[in-house]
Amino acid sequence: MFFRLMYHIVLPIYVVFVIFSSTTLNKSQNHFLMILLGIIFIISIFLERIYPRYFIYIAAIEIISLLLFHFTTQLNWCFSIYIILLSKFLFQIRGVLKGIFLGFVLIAFYTLIRISYTPVDAYSVLAVGSDFLTSLAVVLIIQYIIETERAKNLLKEEKKREELRYQEEKMKLLGEMAGGLAHEIRNPLTIIQGFIKHSKEHNYNIKPWYDLILSEVSRMNKLTVEFLQFSKPNVSLYQTFSKHECLKRVIVLTDSKARSSGHQIIYTDYNPDLFLPMDLDKMVQVFVNLINNAIQSMVENGDITIRLLKDENKAVVEISDKGVGIEDANLEKIFSPFYTTKSDGTGLGLSICQKIIQDHGGTIKVTSIPNQGTKFTICFPLKNEYHETHAVK
Repeated sequence: MFFRLMYHIVLPIYVVFVIFSSTTLNKSQNHFLMILLGIIFIISIFLERIYPRYFIYIAAIEIISLLLFHFTTQLNWCFSIYIILLSKFLFQIRGVLKGIFLGFVLIAFYTLIRISYTPVDAYSVLAVGSDFLTSLAVVLIIQYIIETERAKNLLKEEKKREELRYQEEKMKLLGEMAGGLAHEIRNPLTIIQGFIKHSKEHNYNIKPWYDLILSEVSRMNKLTVEFLQFSKPNVSLYQTFSKHECLKRVIVLTDSKARSSGHQIIYTDYNPDLFLPMDLDKMVQVFVNLINNAIQSMVENGDITIRLLKDENKAVVEISDKGVGIEDANLEKIFSPFYTTKSDGTGLGLSICQKIIQDHGGTIKVTSIPNQGTKFTICFPLKNEYHETHAVK
């Protein structure tokens, strides 16, 4: 916008000013020719915008008409017109060397015409040197602007490509989830349909199958609830809480289940001074889910170990068990929607956990050794010292 204003408004006004000045100072030998050349130059400026494909031919007209206009006005003030025209050309070509060469040629023409109506003395020679240095500075400044804008445009394009890739991955994931949900819901529907059809054909009483039908309906409801929880946008209102207090609440909620299964939750290594913004209910949901998975994975009595550490600018939570572990081939799949090895699982638990953690700016990683145990490592960024000294309890 700025450059368009300069070329199409400021430049024509400046040409008119030079014509007026040359006429007032009685510098021009042919006023009619001077005005005609000024008009041609101004028209060529606007023609370039209308016919960009003929840029080279129109640029040649601009240069020739400017040289003749300068010669007829016999005013050094035309130097500003040369500089504006040079800046316009620099945005059309690429390369510093090309820009310097073009600037040198234009100023050389300007100098030759200037010599035709000014005496050659020390002042004139020094003025020529000043003109060349000015043109060089203009070339470098314009090239810097061009490179900066080009870098910004590349960043914008890269950002757009990333957004497109994200949308593609999101649509792909939604497609997989929708297909998985349809498959999971179809199974209980098929069972229910089979029982009802069979009882209708043989006039059977379906009362003995009430519990089975209701359990399948409950399973469908559970699937849809978890699917909605996974897919809905994050609208949580975060408040600053103690991560230590959050884990203590989780232990209270899961300890009885662990003890009834013959296991023990050990929480010894912790840092009570770690505070960060979170949706407390969702964070509790994450750790309850991970501990329940640990309880279910241990066939024999064992310990579930929880650690809360500070690693540089991160709060790190480790949850490890002595369960059956996860095969290497399955480690990459455990966070995929609908992937489960449990007969009564939906395959959305860990996917939901991962989403909640990512919504909090964190990461979750898993390491596992078959028949020895599994460890989940969850990291959350500590954004500033405020979160370590203030807490909403």
